[in-house]
Amino acid sequence: MTLQPQHFLVETDWLEAHLGDPGLRVLDSTIAMTRQPDGGWQPTSGRDGFEKGHIPGAQFVDLMTELQDRTSRFAYALPTVADFEAKASALGIGPETQVVIYTAAVPWWATRLWWMFRVFGHERVAVLNGGLGKWQAEERSLTAASAAYPPADFRAAFQPALVADKAQVLAAVESGQGCVLNALSRQLFTGESDLGYARPGRIAGSELLPTLGFIDQKTGAYRPDADLAAAADGLGRGKDAEIISYCGGGIAATMNAFVLMKLGYRKVSVYDGSLAEWSADPAMPMETGEPG
Repeated sequence: MTLQPQHFLVETDWLEAHLGDPGLRVLDSTIAMTRQPDGGWQPTSGRDGFEKGHIPGAQFVDLMTELQDRTSRFAYALPTVADFEAKASALGIGPETQVVIYTAAVPWWATRLWWMFRVFGHERVAVLNGGLGKWQAEERSLTAASAAYPPADFRAAFQPALVADKAQVLAAVESGQGCVLNALSRQLFTGESDLGYARPGRIAGSELLPTLGFIDQKTGAYRPDADLAAAADGLGRGKDAEIISYCGGGIAATMNAFVLMKLGYRKVSVYDGSLAEWSADPAMPMETGEPG
């Protein structure tokens, strides 16, 4: 029987009930982030942890070495259509496959891969609510056994409306139209702390919607839709507003996009280059301090 398409969140009960379904592929996209003495963060692949124990049937996707544009000078840049098609096909993902993504660490690595699938035209993709942490807390099964599936034929249909570039962001800043949305903490937004990019602070004129406010810190699960909607309503933007989400490197920004799209916002894109690109260009305006 064909799985009913899931587009945003699936619960642990749902996933456990569907493990082994031939139309399902489960992907672990964990990257661990370790704070460094200089205040920056050091990413580490979650592959070792995956090999020690993972959700049965899951496959690991290493976003540190796979699914990024190897010609870009910016880490984690969106891969080419050909590279994404090849990787998705090798994972056994075809046009009717339901994909569920989880991480064992910060949740935006799951939304980053979710967003990639949406960018390349695959809508049967969802995130496991609460990730591996919630799965383990509920004492659900893990395995160290590897899983392999027959290759499929994934055909991408690139969705340009989901991706913003520097020129589009600058146009939004200069026109005052739309909403350029920062997904980071208030300390990073104001420039009180920084991530080691060329300049601290935020894109001039941008607004703040920190992603970690979407998560229940006790369970690791997303807060109820009413709470998410209340946070989004604080922007004062309608569901047809043009919103560009950014962060440091285009990762956390996908979590804002995920939540806003889940709530029914229809014109949400992610600035893939984010502050890594913007701050490196002295012609691009930035601000520090509190707005106003």
